[in-house]
Amino acid sequence: MTTERNPVDLGRRLVSLHQVITRLRRECPWDRVQTHATLAPYALDEASELAEALQTAEDALTGDTAESATAIEDLVEELGDVLLQVLMNAAIGEQAGTFTLAEVLETVEAKMLRRHPHVFERDPNAPEPTDDELSAQWEAIKAAEREARAQRIAAREARTS
Repeated sequence: MTTERNPVDLGRRLVSLHQVITRLRRECPWDRVQTHATLAPYALDEASELAEALQTAEDALTGDTAESATAIEDLVEELGDVLLQVLMNAAIGEQAGTFTLAEVLETVEAKMLRRHPHVFERDPNAPEPTDDELSAQWEAIKAAEREARAQRIAAREARTS
């Protein structure tokens, strides 16, 4: 089942699915009335089902059996269900004019780049950091993120006061 896809194909698939979700938001009576709040319980259910599928797939990967193939198929389906939740909420944001799927993608990419300087900023000739160094780096990054968030909230509150 595993196949490599080129970035253009992946991009087309993401755009195609985004278009499907956008159409559902326009034309399906159930999808049209959903909000972030009404989707929240489904997001929790899907995340729970994904967690279970992840564990089952991990346990099943010890062999090339029908059980492991089924576990991987289930994992792929659950990953899709979680992605659907992300895309539905992005579509709601786009319709409301509050944020776009592109902003979601940009935000998570920036977060991964920021949280992994040992990958994206490291001199390729330098040794890989130790687990202790990575842990210290992680704590420093998280502290900086918490501080930046607190500053954004304070600035927003100052503007609205």
